[in-house]
Amino acid sequence: MHQLTALLALLGSCACLMDGIGRPFREWAPSAVVLTVMAAMVRGAGGAALTVGACALAAVAVWTALAGPSDGRPGGRGPAVVDLTTMVLLTACASRPGHGLGLGLGMDMPGTAAPYDVRLFLLLVVCWALARAAVRLAALVGWSRPPPTDGAGVGARRMAALHAGGSAAMIIAMSAMLA
Repeated sequence: MHQLTALLALLGSCACLMDGIGRPFREWAPSAVVLTVMAAMVRGAGGAALTVGACALAAVAVWTALAGPSDGRPGGRGPAVVDLTTMVLLTACASRPGHGLGLGLGMDMPGTAAPYDVRLFLLLVVCWALARAAVRLAALVGWSRPPPTDGAGVGARRMAALHAGGSAAMIIAMSAMLA
């Protein structure tokens, strides 16, 4: 099961990185950092490495919130900031001792025999989904710029769907690894 969740997390990271191909640096750099941290996590990196990864993700989240993609992409910066913030929290949880993230792919880690907790998994995924829904609701209520509705934004909506699917795969897989 852990190998499947690790593969899902890496594929989600790659999908998010593919969203930024051919765009400016500020649009694909956050996904590159996420892919690097995800690869370290899948390889079985321990506490200090994941703490550094969480700090890097936090810096990327702040950078995205302040200077991230603000073009006509559906949802603007909000979904990316929610995804990155969730990744920061999940990576920070994975960096603590006895978290149960034993993937069998890298180093032996303490706490690998911990029982699986479905309630924690559901809590993590539901909290992330609610945060993403709140961003969408804020756009609908008028607190932020609404997504484009004309035909010019079709390509942007497709890439946003690829990014949303990739981030959903990462968050669900990371939550499954942590539970």
